[in-house]
Amino acid sequence: MGPDAENRSSWRWALQVFFVVLWCFALVAGYFGLHKPAGGAVAGGLLLTAGSVLLWLLIALLAAALGRRLAGRLLAAEEPLVRLALSCGLGLGLLSIVLMLMGMLGLLARWQVLLALLALALFALPAFPGTWRDARSWRLPRTEARWQRWFLIYGIASLGLTLLAALAPPVKWDSLVYHLTAPRLYLETGRIGHPIDVPYLGFPALGQMHFLLALLFGLDRAAALFHFGYGLMALIVTVALAKRVFGETAGWYAAAVLLSVPGFFSVIAAPYVDIALLFYTSAGFYFLMRWREAYLAGEAERGWLLLLGLFLGFAGGLKYTAVATPLAFALSILWTARGAGPAKATGRVALVALMALLAVAIWLLENWLTTGNPVYPFFSDQGIYWDAWRHWWFDRPGTGLASTAPWRLLTAPFEATVAGSEGSALYDATVGPLLLMGLGLLPVIWRQLPQPARRTAGHMLLLAGLNYALWLYGLARSALLLQSRLLFPIFGLLAVLAGAGFAGTGTLRRPQFDAGWLVRTVVVGALALLLFIQAVEFLAIRPLPVLAGLETRDSYERRQLGVYADVMAALNELPEGSRVLFLWEPRSYACRAVACLPDTLLDRFLHQTHHWQRDAAAIAADWRAQGFTHVLWHESGMRFLVEQGLDPFTPADLTTFEALQTRYLEPVQVWNNAYTLYRLGG
Repeated sequence: MGPDAENRSSWRWALQVFFVVLWCFALVAGYFGLHKPAGGAVAGGLLLTAGSVLLWLLIALLAAALGRRLAGRLLAAEEPLVRLALSCGLGLGLLSIVLMLMGMLGLLARWQVLLALLALALFALPAFPGTWRDARSWRLPRTEARWQRWFLIYGIASLGLTLLAALAPPVKWDSLVYHLTAPRLYLETGRIGHPIDVPYLGFPALGQMHFLLALLFGLDRAAALFHFGYGLMALIVTVALAKRVFGETAGWYAAAVLLSVPGFFSVIAAPYVDIALLFYTSAGFYFLMRWREAYLAGEAERGWLLLLGLFLGFAGGLKYTAVATPLAFALSILWTARGAGPAKATGRVALVALMALLAVAIWLLENWLTTGNPVYPFFSDQGIYWDAWRHWWFDRPGTGLASTAPWRLLTAPFEATVAGSEGSALYDATVGPLLLMGLGLLPVIWRQLPQPARRTAGHMLLLAGLNYALWLYGLARSALLLQSRLLFPIFGLLAVLAGAGFAGTGTLRRPQFDAGWLVRTVVVGALALLLFIQAVEFLAIRPLPVLAGLETRDSYERRQLGVYADVMAALNELPEGSRVLFLWEPRSYACRAVACLPDTLLDRFLHQTHHWQRDAAAIAADWRAQGFTHVLWHESGMRFLVEQGLDPFTPADLTTFEALQTRYLEPVQVWNNAYTLYRLGG
């Protein structure tokens, strides 16, 4: 072929390619130009959802790299996914401490936090490649039996539904009371402190520092994702513990048991801290187990004790209810190291205690500086916004089961399992049947366990038993502590022990009957029913429209919160300078345009009549002196408390409140006999 023919062929090829490209793109662009796949609202909703996920993943990656940089050598022998979870937990805890220090110094501007994150990223830079390799190494577990495949399907489906629910705007009770309200107040004031009368601001705030990051970047929907991430990390550590101590089959059952707790999914889909505490407790036991292995083998052990101490401090930075956990770990260390002599065994405990104290000190220091009590509001009758009456009100000693029905202390686990339900006065959590079922099987198969597994299980039972004893003591003292959620910190270890119980039934096989087959069938059937219930609840919530931008946030909140959402919208339209006092309504997160003081402990009115002994005129004068212009009365909430006899209302209290309404409160707006907004008059 000559040069001219080659040129003509090249030109023909170019024209053909040009026509193909033009034809394809012209038709696609023309069609979708008139049939837009997403309008502005949909695009905005999808971008908001994607932005929330991206923020969570970036912070998690930074935390994992930071933790790997600090503890990479010690965790080098762990499985990649376990190393990733432990490193991320270490990094998230340290990141919270950094943010807390910045908040105490008044350095919460967005650019200041960004600079701090950049500095941490530069410090952790060498660890990013290894962290990324660990993340990319994740694979679905290999299944070898049909029941394992069902466990896997159940886990993926349940976690997938929960992730979608977590991405929706926050509507859970405690989130709106203080988990999100606290960081919003910190950002509004520019520092971390105790700006208004919300006693929960005195609680440790490690988890809320992550929520603060979400709010700082205008993505409060990302807040729940941090808690969801802790749920994934807790699952990873739980399975790793079960496999290492009791074997592969126990690992499968432990995962199924933990994921069979409906309350687990409900809580990790919200900006709460209970599952973060579950993770740090389980991870702390993982470090204790690795320390025991190193100590008994005569290997280097100090690093595991340092990590254990840090994670105990992080647990204390989440909730005061972690108080029993350090005692259990101290007893385990003393028992394991008893052969080294009292001085050396005590020295190991002291090292753990020192690291824990260093990690928890920042929260105690902030409380002491702002309230005068490092563990505010506990163990003191005095403090900012605090007195003896409120101390009694918050505790309610003498109202627990020991005074009302002491025999129920013996049946509490069964009651909590069978009858416990989230949002009710009966244990306020849905536990599911498998946890207690597996634990009940543990004594049956105990003799089948190898001696090393029994020893480790003994340490697990010690930790679980002390926490359970503390919980039972709370049930005995106060009706306010009738909550299964307070036991969530040990649910990881309980799932491991239950998994061992289920797995051990596989040896109870005879030609005439296979107990292991029966157990697997029951577990699979229970998981199927639990997944069905979760799917029905997911359909009732319907988060997908708001995630995709097909539904506005206001509409979603009205669906989930009812008239309360309309009330908050009305408050945000009040004139500038308005100050609203809430009565019997503790949720104030959505009240942003004006100053609102929530009734966090539901004692705002009774504190006036019972403690200060004030009449209607004195109460109105006190509220005016505090600068309040309006009063929001949650009528249905007060009516419920009066009818149920849950609070010490007297006829004199009701008379005083009626006088207050008649003489000093002018109705502005009424919502379905549920809420009334008043203007505070003279």
